[in-house]
Amino acid sequence: MKDLNTYWLREMPDADFCVDIFKKNNVKHGESVRLHWHEHLQFYYFVKGEALLECGHNRFEVSPGSIVVINSNELHYLESLSDDLEFYTIRIDPTFLFSNQVDLLQTKYLAPLASNRISFRNLIENDTRILECVKKILQEYDLKEVGYELAVKASIYQLIVLLIRGYVSKILSEKEFEEKTRSLKRFNAVIQFIEDNYDKKISLKELADSANLSECHFCRTFKQITGKTLTDYINEIRLEKAACFLKQTDLNITETALKCGFDNISYFNRLFSRRYKISPTKFRKISKQ
Repeated sequence: MKDLNTYWLREMPDADFCVDIFKKNNVKHGESVRLHWHEHLQFYYFVKGEALLECGHNRFEVSPGSIVVINSNELHYLESLSDDLEFYTIRIDPTFLFSNQVDLLQTKYLAPLASNRISFRNLIENDTRILECVKKILQEYDLKEVGYELAVKASIYQLIVLLIRGYVSKILSEKEFEEKTRSLKRFNAVIQFIEDNYDKKISLKELADSANLSECHFCRTFKQITGKTLTDYINEIRLEKAACFLKQTDLNITETALKCGFDNISYFNRLFSRRYKISPTKFRKISKQ
């Protein structure tokens, strides 16, 4: 499973301290973090610029001060909407919070969280207590004074308490979780195929057959996993590729559209303008400045 296209693995820098924090800045307009998922719990904290995020079925814009929770095994995508995007990423292996002694706390809260049976709402804004927790984690991790590991762990516990009290979106049964995991694994190959063949005609029947599903069941499950219809998802991939070609090559608009799988130029122009709020011609002109 871990070599498939949408699975993302970044080893913790310290295997004995399963928290990783890093900062990304000066992310330009249109640059993106491709659609992917991972097993750890992750937080984005935005300090500058604007961005578009998709997490599961949710699509929303963020600005300075926004905090986003990425649940374990949740497909997500990020795209910068400005030329100065700056944000922190906090990655946590939930088992980091476990103790050797199995107790009520571990059984009732931490084990379901680690197994992705508790899911949190993604977007958090204007919550000063959560913001204070996040800033405390960043400060302790940056300064690394004596005992910083304890301070980080304590703040993460506090953060999870606040999330459980105010931001739980769903609690899955073991059966629901197993079904979700099976679907995610099954559709990795489908998403990989689309990524590899976006420039060609892709048929619903071909994809449904590859997943051993009827076309109707395939479409329903695909939308449950990605939050998009198959057509919308394929178009999103093609538009992202087109934006890269417009920035990095001298292909004209028609050549770009055809190379990205669009055989109708007016349809391409309409979709591109709706997606990026600017025409392909103007997009190229701005990106070349």
